[in-house]
Amino acid sequence: MDVALFSEKPKKVSIKMRLLALLAILISVPLNWLSPNRIEKIFTRITKNKPLASEKEVLEIRDAVCTVSRRCRSQEGCLRRSIAVVVAAWLKRRSASWNTGFALEPFRAHAWVEVKGIPIGEPDEINLYTKVISVSAHSEEMPEKKIKSAPEKSQEDKGKSEHRKSNLRELFALANGNKLELFLVVILGIICACLTLLQPNLVADLVQQYSSGFVVNSTLILLVIVLAVSMSLTTIQYYLLQKIGEGVVFEARSSLISHLLKLPIIEYDKRSVGDLISRVSGDTSRLRMALIQGTIAFTSGSFIVVGAAIGLALKDLVLFLTALFCISLSFIGIFVMSNLIQKSSFRVQQELGKLSGMIERDLHAIRTIRSTNATLAEENKIKLQAEYLRNLGIRLAKIQSFMTPISNMSLQICGLIVLGFGGYRVSIGSMSLADLIAFALLLFIMVGPLTQIFGAFSGVGESLGAFARIKELLDLDLETSKDDNPAKTSYPNSSNEDGMVVFHKVNFGYNKLDFGTDIISQNDNLILKEVDLHAEFGKRTAIVGSSGAGKSTILQLIERFYDPDSGHIYVNGKDYRSYSREDLRKLITYVEQNAPIIAGSLRENLLLGNPTVTEEKCYNVLKEVNLSYLIERSPEKLDMIIGESGTTLSGGERQRLAMARSLLSDAKIVLLDELTSNLDSLNEIGMKKAIDKMRENKTVIVVAHRLSTIVDSDMIYVLEHGRIIGSGSHNELLERVPLYRKLAKEQFLDKVI
Repeated sequence: MDVALFSEKPKKVSIKMRLLALLAILISVPLNWLSPNRIEKIFTRITKNKPLASEKEVLEIRDAVCTVSRRCRSQEGCLRRSIAVVVAAWLKRRSASWNTGFALEPFRAHAWVEVKGIPIGEPDEINLYTKVISVSAHSEEMPEKKIKSAPEKSQEDKGKSEHRKSNLRELFALANGNKLELFLVVILGIICACLTLLQPNLVADLVQQYSSGFVVNSTLILLVIVLAVSMSLTTIQYYLLQKIGEGVVFEARSSLISHLLKLPIIEYDKRSVGDLISRVSGDTSRLRMALIQGTIAFTSGSFIVVGAAIGLALKDLVLFLTALFCISLSFIGIFVMSNLIQKSSFRVQQELGKLSGMIERDLHAIRTIRSTNATLAEENKIKLQAEYLRNLGIRLAKIQSFMTPISNMSLQICGLIVLGFGGYRVSIGSMSLADLIAFALLLFIMVGPLTQIFGAFSGVGESLGAFARIKELLDLDLETSKDDNPAKTSYPNSSNEDGMVVFHKVNFGYNKLDFGTDIISQNDNLILKEVDLHAEFGKRTAIVGSSGAGKSTILQLIERFYDPDSGHIYVNGKDYRSYSREDLRKLITYVEQNAPIIAGSLRENLLLGNPTVTEEKCYNVLKEVNLSYLIERSPEKLDMIIGESGTTLSGGERQRLAMARSLLSDAKIVLLDELTSNLDSLNEIGMKKAIDKMRENKTVIVVAHRLSTIVDSDMIYVLEHGRIIGSGSHNELLERVPLYRKLAKEQFLDKVI
């Protein structure tokens, strides 16, 4: 991609437009020194509610800007020009879309103005730019995109410490599968509230009847029945709530597990495993508290409060309004503190996740830590994090400790005000003493549920903090979120033979490019640059090079763990994006560089991805990779436990076990990454034989440092700093490629074979 740096040739414009352009350039001078993200925020604000300018208007403004300012006439002045055009449109009470982006081949950044998705005054090559920022104009209806949009930044990139708001409505949405139970809980809450409100009247009747002596009558029997029924219904209500709570926790965990296993690979690269695990185990458990406390407080508790409030209003409206005013002030204070609790709880859970991640990291590397005498240093690091977590917990406890005393004191002050004001109304004859006593009793009935509601705010706030962390993970895009499986054209001059893999001018970098970064830094960011590679069916293709050259990255791109920034990858003659990721990976078996082994049995590792393989095939493949002695020395045979990450196996045994799993696969494409790095010479020979056997009916792509395993490959590619610098047979590369000759000489393989 190359945009010519020619000077703009603007058309003649009126003096009025020139003056407008000059004013816009002067106003926009400070904006040229701001970051693109800051400019985006400013333009989003100032163009709000402004009608969309026409293409003719924007083109006229652009010509005026280029006429007035020479610095805006070249493509190098694109930022200054585009900003001035948007500002000039704003001065005319119009809006236009401001955009920034980049293109590769070679890398070039650009800023431009659009109307309805059409770039104004730009060359046709602008359609190949990847858009980074786009400030859509007001009322702009974007047509089918003419320019590729860059993926949005993940929430992790925007800041891990950002607090996310969550509410009870979203939390209760997890209980949609228990709607009947939830409905019964509400009905039971209403019934229990009615029974509670009935009790004071029954007690009052008993007091009046027993003035002449104690007698067992219908009122006493009814009171006992009311108490018994109320207790029974409350028990059922609590059981249903516990059941719903477990269902909510299960739904949250199921959603998290499903989401967690389908995130893009880059998310695992950026996040701590311990933190992810803490969200599934710890954060989900806290949801139960919000559901139970919130439901009890806001069903039966709220109904009792409403019923008592109606009774209070009927007794004396003025005194009721006084009580309502005092209680409202209390609620405001409690609501503010609840928000503080939610934010503090979010921080506590976040730091707890970090602590879990540190412990998980050290346990995985415990042998390295012990051997380097770093135990004390790591212990101090973890204790420092634990101390910081304790301080956050104390801060949260301080806020929570204020909640109950403040709520109790608020209610007590409310009661004193009501009694004092009520006594005054009795003294002036506006209210009878009997009504004041009845009012006080109803107020006492209402105090209990109000205290319960106030207390629930603390627990609910803490639970919502945990729910916010769960939502943070669920809001991340899945690996397949942006896959649309478009119909892609076949690679020119390629066959549709099964197993063929082709790279065509592939560029890739793990860190996404930002607008404004200089060209040298952008090129340094790329791991792979203009890679062309052909791997044919029935042949073994090898990739060699120095460490960090990008060899393993090529295999990960084939597996589509990542997508290339530009260029194309073809499998079986078709662009590999035309396959679903699941279908693509059915075609491939991949043995990773570190040969990771899952915790469990030997059988579970062999059947991973090969669930229908027979036991006989498992025995045969273990014999083929020289691991049959594992089952011979263990009475459990294939069910022998191999420990966390295969710790009971040596590095070479883990590699051979991973190879055995690959041999059991029916996939046509085999990717082997440093397969023999931990093997002795005898096992290396055996592994080469197994690879040669696979080559007969599969496409084998091997990454290796040890050239002895690949010297007889059909095609060898030499990779240096992300570029293919040579390809051919071993003998051809010895003659033509100095780097390969140097690598071969270091391993005593610099002789023609």
